[in-house]
Amino acid sequence: MAQGILSRLGFSDKSKQAAEDNALGNNKRPNVDKKQLAFDLFTHVSYMASMATAKASRDVMFSYAATLNLSSTAYFLDINTLVNRLKYDYSEACRAIADRTDDHDVSSLLLRMSGSLSSGEDEEEFLTREAAVMAELYRATYETNIESLRKWTDAYSAMVVSAGLIVVVSIISMMIWSLGPGMILMTGTVTMTVAIIGSWTIYLAAPKESYTRTSGLSAPNQLVAINLFKYLVPAGLVLGLIAVAATGGQLGIGMLVLGVSLLPSGFIMNRDSARLLALDADVATATRMLGGVTDAIGTTVSDALSKVDRRSLGSLEPYFRRLEVRVRSGITPDRCWDHLVQESGSEMMERTINIFWDALTIGGNPLITGKTAAFFSAEISLLREKRALVAQTFGYLTVPLHAAMVGLLIFIVNVMQLFAESMLSDTESADPTGSGAPIPDIAGSSGFNTFANVNFEFLNIIITMVVVVFTIANAVAPWAASGGHRMRAGYQIGVMMVVSGICMTIIPPLSRMIFTTISAPAN
Repeated sequence: MAQGILSRLGFSDKSKQAAEDNALGNNKRPNVDKKQLAFDLFTHVSYMASMATAKASRDVMFSYAATLNLSSTAYFLDINTLVNRLKYDYSEACRAIADRTDDHDVSSLLLRMSGSLSSGEDEEEFLTREAAVMAELYRATYETNIESLRKWTDAYSAMVVSAGLIVVVSIISMMIWSLGPGMILMTGTVTMTVAIIGSWTIYLAAPKESYTRTSGLSAPNQLVAINLFKYLVPAGLVLGLIAVAATGGQLGIGMLVLGVSLLPSGFIMNRDSARLLALDADVATATRMLGGVTDAIGTTVSDALSKVDRRSLGSLEPYFRRLEVRVRSGITPDRCWDHLVQESGSEMMERTINIFWDALTIGGNPLITGKTAAFFSAEISLLREKRALVAQTFGYLTVPLHAAMVGLLIFIVNVMQLFAESMLSDTESADPTGSGAPIPDIAGSSGFNTFANVNFEFLNIIITMVVVVFTIANAVAPWAASGGHRMRAGYQIGVMMVVSGICMTIIPPLSRMIFTTISAPAN
């Protein structure tokens, strides 16, 4: 229809495109990861399929779809813009936006939607079928990412060990021949590069999804974690710098203090992640049961809340008990459900409740709506459990692996330095026979390096840099594999910094004590 009107008014294809550009000029599309966009598209299609059960008009469905806080919302905003400003029908608007996007999945979905809308196919049947197709595609892609993640986590452990052994071998080789600072710098750079590339690869291979609400943290324990992070981490940074200055440049003390300051907020968010996984696993049961009870007794959801056995809701039982109290108090149902989402702090809860509640507010079938919302959340929850099997094992492995590699590097360098100091003191000592002749340099005459040309200050700087990079990489990799809020990465960094700080603080005096005991003459 819009194309016919534009042609009668004398608009050519270029003029039509210019008019569309002018209409869409103010709409901006943020750059998002394709994996995150696939998750959002699955949410959008499930949401519209639930809305279609109310036999709502296309204007209502697309208007509601344009209000969601998702990365794919920008495409529906563009569709509404063309409909409202250029008087396109929804079929032509979907086709126009599909031609303008470079993402294949979005373009394919909008073209199928355009064809269905123009043919007069029932929206509920089409969107329900598309939701099932999107679920299959998302499941296949997610499981592929999990398999890739499993391979890369195994490879990362081998890469970190191999990279650490490169430095160890190069340091031990200095006992045979002086490698020079260039060789040490090159091996250290290779080691740090391997660790960085390995953690970045895991970040790219892992599925992208949000556990906490993308609109911001809102659960009580999440707000506590934010406040702890705001106050403790800056204080830890300042105290760490003071400790380093007070101990004469002992970086291990500073890392230990800063790492401890990161642990409280990160620990709370780490525990909160387990709570969110439990809530997300139970929300499917809650919406399915609530929709079925509402349809069976033929009443509203607010009345059905009192009929549901809350013991079957699992971890959601206290949340729905408070929801029922608010509804009975006369608070607007929309505000009650919004508060439920806010106190849960779960992105999955927000999306599932939107699919369930928004459709019911416009007259959707509660039984079908509950099944649609439950199908969406159950699919995501099952996939997350598969991901957790890979991520948790890898997370447990990185802590002892990091401690072993960092401890080995620091121990070897300290033993070499102590050995060099001992050899230097021996060669400068006088002849015990009283002749005054110096002791011959047996090590030098036999071709072995006596460490005289080794710059231990430069070597310690390189090793410190390697330890810092290992600390960050070994913290980012487990967080990227498991996902979650950025403060969970802070928790991992805090744990690794504590381990590194302990190694840098305890191993030097321990190695000196061991070396002194071994080198002391027998009585």
